[in-house]
This record gives sequence, C-alpha cells and structure tokens, in this order.
Amino acid sequence: MRLERCPNLNHGRSNPPIRCCIECGKVVNANLIVKKCSDDEHAKSRRNRYRYCGDCGVQLIT
Repeated sequence: MRLERCPNLNHGRSNPPIRCCIECGKVVNANLIVKKCSDDEHAKSRRNRYRYCGDCGVQLIT
C-alpha cells in the first residue's frame, strides 16, 4: 500500500498564511479564523486551479 502525501508545502510550515490546504483541504493553520467566502472569491480560486478554498476549505474543483 502506497501512502499518498500532499505536495503542498504549507503542511510543513510552522505558521502557514492560509487556514486550509488548497490541494487536499485539510486544516494547516487552525489559529486562523474560518472566513465566510463569497462566490466571487471562490471563482477566483477556481481560475487559479485550487482544488479547495484556502480560507474556508470548501471543495472547488471535483
């Protein structure tokens, strides 16, 4: 069995600037407040090809 690791480097940082990983959606900085994002902000994240929102953790791309 092969263990898949997220390629995003925010998992290894001591104080990442985002709450949730944009690749896997897991919380990487629980000290940041969960933000209520707008549809426009999510659309911008989709254009950047993020799978998950870095602020609220919502899945953007299926």
